[in-house]
Amino acid sequence: MAKQRAAKASTLVESTPHKKRNGGTKKGPIITASRQDARCKRCPGRPLRSQCIHTKKGQQYIAEQQALQSLREPSVDAMERGSASASENDERPEISAPLTGPEDHPTSSASATVPSTTFPSISAPGTPTSSSLLQETASISSMTSSSLAQLTLRTRTTPSHPKPPRTSAQNPYHGYVQGALRGTEVYQIVRGHSLPSPISENTRLVKQFTNSINAIVEKCEDLSKQTGCWLFIGAQHATARSGAISYASPRLRRDAAAQAGNIGTQFSSITRNLIQARIQDNVNLQQQLEESRRHAEEMEHAIAAERDSQRLLSQQLARYQELHGLLPS
Repeated sequence: MAKQRAAKASTLVESTPHKKRNGGTKKGPIITASRQDARCKRCPGRPLRSQCIHTKKGQQYIAEQQALQSLREPSVDAMERGSASASENDERPEISAPLTGPEDHPTSSASATVPSTTFPSISAPGTPTSSSLLQETASISSMTSSSLAQLTLRTRTTPSHPKPPRTSAQNPYHGYVQGALRGTEVYQIVRGHSLPSPISENTRLVKQFTNSINAIVEKCEDLSKQTGCWLFIGAQHATARSGAISYASPRLRRDAAAQAGNIGTQFSSITRNLIQARIQDNVNLQQQLEESRRHAEEMEHAIAAERDSQRLLSQQLARYQELHGLLPS
């Protein structure tokens, strides 16, 4: 008991800050806290990040502390056996030695026994008992293990997005560009992405065509300016009412101005004929639809007239039967 009080007093003396002669406290050296010495804002109690469960070093530290705690703490069975043996020793009476020597008292055949007086165990006020210490360590270890299990489950359940496949000549995942030629032979260009879905709405279609073709023509001009190549491109959508869009590189216009103009004119006439043919097809389909609708209306009128004639015949038949007294069959 005296040793415990002395140790507590020494700790109190060590923790007391040194005072200067003028009454102020002695300032220690300024220590800048690193990131690992910072406090965690998510954990209760705000422990150090190096001892926190949200960092790798903290998880390693907690695992090491659990391993050391499991080695230091006795098992529950051992503590129960120790408590049982201690209770047996307390209940067993002790044989004490004679208080006086043989000179003072005469010897007797029977040895005198004095039962030992058992005093209740007095524990220090700040020292926890073994059962409370076991309960506290078990609760701390269960909290730590549950936190680790939750963190592991959270990391496992986090959806990991699969990486998109990398296309190459050996692995053309999205196929090749169709319609590309190099001379008279097919020119295989590996697609870097999948083909988009067609747009059915006319307004969105026209807007997408205009934005995309403007960007493509700009890229063509950049390419022709950088490399000085001969380049021609033409585009037109099926519902256009204006002329086709075409572009010829500066070198093509310089070296073959007439031929470049002819190519543009031919492309424009081709697309115009296609649009007119499409319009004519639409007109023909519209005419066929009108004829079919007219024929259907005529058939409906004929069916209605036939129903009216049948109703008149039924009325005449009923009148004749009533006139001649005939019962309906």
